[in-house]
Amino acid sequence: MTIQSFSSEEEALSRANDVEYGLAASVWTSSHSRAQRFSTRLDFGTVWINNHIPLCAEMPHGGFKKSGYGKDLSSYSLDEYTRIKHIMCDITE
Repeated sequence: MTIQSFSSEEEALSRANDVEYGLAASVWTSSHSRAQRFSTRLDFGTVWINNHIPLCAEMPHGGFKKSGYGKDLSSYSLDEYTRIKHIMCDITE
């Protein structure tokens, strides 16, 4: 885990996202609004707010960038092996 100080939110986001890998990130702050802003803009497959490492079976786990392809845990892990097709047919003649 890397802990760094920053002068602005933009600087923090730029430094965090400027990496080759994107498995997980943690945001530690007393500001819920800041945590929400950061979590949506971080380029990581998992973002924890004020904690680190907990996983639950209901949520997908997997990274972005060079941290791998696809997800494990949860029903979302099956999406990589599924192709959904919608076919609608009018059978009236």
